[in-house]
Amino acid sequence: MRLFFKTLTAEMKKQHLNYFYSKTIYISLFIWPILNFITTYFSFKPFKISRSNIPYLNEENMIIFILLGYMTMSLFRSLVQSAWNFSFERISGTLELIYMSPASRQGVILGNALSSLFESVIVMVMFSIGVMILKRDALNINYVSLSIVFIITIIMAVLWGMMLNAMFLFSRDSGFLFTIFEEPMEIFAGVKVPTVLFPTWAKIISFIFPLTYSIEAVRRCILNKAPINEIKNFILIGITIIVVLYILSNIIIYIVEKHSRKTGEFTYF
Repeated sequence: MRLFFKTLTAEMKKQHLNYFYSKTIYISLFIWPILNFITTYFSFKPFKISRSNIPYLNEENMIIFILLGYMTMSLFRSLVQSAWNFSFERISGTLELIYMSPASRQGVILGNALSSLFESVIVMVMFSIGVMILKRDALNINYVSLSIVFIITIIMAVLWGMMLNAMFLFSRDSGFLFTIFEEPMEIFAGVKVPTVLFPTWAKIISFIFPLTYSIEAVRRCILNKAPINEIKNFILIGITIIVVLYILSNIIIYIVEKHSRKTGEFTYF
């Protein structure tokens, strides 16, 4: 009996250390109930679409409006999830092998982001195209503008994934980071509800996510036939975000690699 309780307490202590290895985990546990509350509130609170001042949003194209939000989000969400899974590379020891080999750190991280993007979103894209064919009467597409928006969005999503791969790979707190970047992105980026209807504090949060800008641009090109001059702000913002994400990714890799060479430890954050 004594051995039983000794084993029981040892296992409980081990699991506690596994799941609560950092104080930031408690922050994550605090965030989840708040996010669930906000999700429930904005799901059931009646929004007055007529007050949104969005000329291309109406009852006829509401399905396409929401579908475009989820289709664009799938590009970014797949990379958040792949980056979280990539964090297990550190646990399994692959990170040490990467540093012992002449492999390019940027190449490994970018390769993971690219492969995850194309493998994860193809079904969603095919489904979205099928729905849009059935609801083609609600479409008003500018194909030139959409092509530009699509290219910038893809590059932005890949570099977003590259930065998250760098963060998640080197962080023991990938669960905490996953909580920050996964659920809030869907809530605040305007996937279901236009951001113009958000209160000020929610609009401020929405500006953090690159997805917010992509969703708005995609909807404008497909539902409102937006010409290039109407998406020029997105082009400038998108290019700026791409440059910033690339620089941040390389800074993270440089800092962690320098730390690892100095201390021999592969866990930095």
